[in-house]
Parts: sequence; structure tokens; C-alpha cells
Amino acid sequence: MIFGITGNPNKEDIKKTISLLESLLGEDESIFSEELSPFLSTNRRILAFDKLAEHVDFLITLGGDGTFLRTARHSHGKPVIGVNLGGLGFLTVFRPEEIEEVIKDIKNNKYEIEERFAIKAIKGNKHFLALNDITIILTSSSRMINIEVKVNDELLYKFRGDGLIVSTPTGSTAYNLAAGGPILYPRMEVIAVTPICPHKLSMRPVILPSDVILNIQVSSKGEEMLLSADGQENINLTQNETIQIVPADEKIKIVKTKRTPPYFCILRNKLSWG
Repeated sequence: MIFGITGNPNKEDIKKTISLLESLLGEDESIFSEELSPFLSTNRRILAFDKLAEHVDFLITLGGDGTFLRTARHSHGKPVIGVNLGGLGFLTVFRPEEIEEVIKDIKNNKYEIEERFAIKAIKGNKHFLALNDITIILTSSSRMINIEVKVNDELLYKFRGDGLIVSTPTGSTAYNLAAGGPILYPRMEVIAVTPICPHKLSMRPVILPSDVILNIQVSSKGEEMLLSADGQENINLTQNETIQIVPADEKIKIVKTKRTPPYFCILRNKLSWG
């Protein structure tokens, strides 16, 4: 069993956590992503981040939810273990002091795999995978963007506003929630289409089945438009360009053990519901 370790090198406790992993995993049990090499104190195998998943059985990601998303988007079907080195995360649920027990549980086959629905945006011959969301916004302007959304070739709505969010259930508590979108239970297979500050107050988020095909046409008055996948992979859009959003080819696999907090516990704590 081989664990691939990725992480955010800027996190305060990254060196301490990597040292812990070095003590828990033998050289034949671990491969580290190259951005973590400055923190290694022993001779370990190192690979480029985008090659890591091809050579391991599990991925351990050290950081926050952003780091988890980056790892998940390059996981190629391998299960991901999220270790939180920052604030409370929805995806990075394990604390560093729990790593030893989590690894023991995995080695003893005392874990579950939760599969999360993901989406991808298609622009020409380029595909952009997202576990959280696909967003379309203007790069820097107080102007509005014109957006037309079709669902399986049927017009849903046309509006002018600050942009659009197409969110998975996993991403429903991120940008989608801040824009007034609904919270979706993470194991559901649906998407939320949420206009950002639409000019018409009657415009509201719409929840759709996961198997629909969205065609989104965008235009603006000379302003640059941007498509973003999970806030990490960005590309400029041209006038009257149409973007297609479809279900991803594979689901993202997340490791759960007896130490994983219940979802509603995480939700209450994250949103300070008491």
C-alpha cells in the first residue's frame, strides 16, 4: 500500500506534519510531491504533483480545502485523505494528531470511500474538471455580463448580472452559498445553477439533475470574461462564446473513517449554527 503526499508548502505546520508522516510510513510506503521536498528530513521518493496519483493507492493532502480541491482534481480515481492545517474545512476533516490512527485504519481496511459527483466545463477541445464549481465572471469591472443558460437545448433564462455559478453538492457551501444558492447534501447527484447579483430580482437559483447538459453563452461590452474551475484553473472567454457543462467522467473518492465528523456537525460548526 503506497501513500502519495501532497500539500500546501506555505502552511505553518507543514514541516512538522511531514516529519510525522516520515516516521509513520516507510520509504516503500510513501511518495512525496516535489513541492514538499524542502521539508523532508529523510531520503524519500519524489514525483511531480501531476504524476503522483499514477503511482500510489491513496493520496494524503495537507492544508485546507483549496489544497484538497487541487489534489482531488488530479487524483485520477485514487481516494483522497484530507488533513487540515488551517481553519475548519468541509473536505480536510482530519487533524494532524489523528493521522497515525487514520493510516492504521486504512491499513486494517477499516475505512469507507465516499464518492462525490463532479462536473467539467468544455471550451473547444479543453476540459476543466471541478469538484466544487464552475464560475463565469468579469475579470475586473463594475459592468455586468450577459448570460444565456440552456438546459438540454431548452432555454432556462437570460439575464444580466455579475456572473454565474454552476455548483456541485460538494461546492454548495462555498461560493454558491455566498451568492445565495442552496445548501445541497454532498452525496446527492444534482447541480445548482446560481446567478450572481442578477439585474432581475426574480432570478433565482435552480437545482437540476446531474445528467443534464448546460450550454452557457456569454457576452459583455468589451470587458474580459473569465471561466474558473474550483477557483484554481482559469481561462478567458471571448464574446458570444458558448461553454458546455456536463457530468465528469469519474467521481472523486474521499476517505472516511470512524474519526470523520458527521456532515451536519461540520456544517453547524462551519456556519456557526450552534
